[in-house]
Amino acid sequence: MGNAALRGPAVEERLTQPRRLVRQLSDLDSDRLRRLIRSGDLAPCFDAADEDGRAVECPICFHFYPSLNRSKCCGKGICTECFLQLMPSKASRAVHCPFCKTAAYAVEYRGARTLSEKKLQREEEQNVHEGATRTHSKNAGGHILLP
Repeated sequence: MGNAALRGPAVEERLTQPRRLVRQLSDLDSDRLRRLIRSGDLAPCFDAADEDGRAVECPICFHFYPSLNRSKCCGKGICTECFLQLMPSKASRAVHCPFCKTAAYAVEYRGARTLSEKKLQREEEQNVHEGATRTHSKNAGGHILLP
């Protein structure tokens, strides 16, 4: 149940079909995918963009997009084409979140992140980076490590 009316104009037809899949999806239901994108439940298959400060990077394929789907479990972003490739075929088991490993992976699309959401994400990334730096220096025991 999406809220496409809040996101602006209708999605162009070409953005309802994946174009950059790494592997062929034999059981992809193109009609269902089109409905999910047009209803606002799944992000369009955007053209990759240049990093311009407004675009967000998919952490799986490293392309930049106007907006991403968000993992329901941890809120991490993922483009529709990467999400499609992670999802199981009809014959395989359920997929775990590639970010936090929660079972039964699912995403939602809420449009572009707000400025406050982007700020919070930057702060979280900075905290992770600072924690890794502290751990690294603690493991070094105050000694300089040479490569």
